[in-house]
Amino acid sequence: MIVPIPVTTVQVNQDNSLFVTTGVDYDNSGTLVGFEITAQYTLNPGDSLEGQPPEVVKIANALWTQEMIDARLAKLAAEAEAKAKVEAEAKAAADAQNAANLVAQMLAN
Repeated sequence: MIVPIPVTTVQVNQDNSLFVTTGVDYDNSGTLVGFEITAQYTLNPGDSLEGQPPEVVKIANALWTQEMIDARLAKLAAEAEAKAKVEAEAKAAADAQNAANLVAQMLAN
């Protein structure tokens, strides 16, 4: 009889994120006769662990310190601020170019 056995693997990445793979092994009297990956995803320090397999929760709770979570959140905030600044500068440059084009058109007429 073939029996499905749920499996979870967790890889800890260099940045302390977790690469999670869930799946099902199909066992026939001690012999693996097939497998199926049901999901693969990455969790970062500070991500919600709600609904995660117990193995994932244990590893995350052991690995992710509050300092690590705070550092990741600060990095995300700095990246968002830098992106917003670049976008604002690009918009200002585009607005200035549009204004210059309007002036040029008005002077040409």
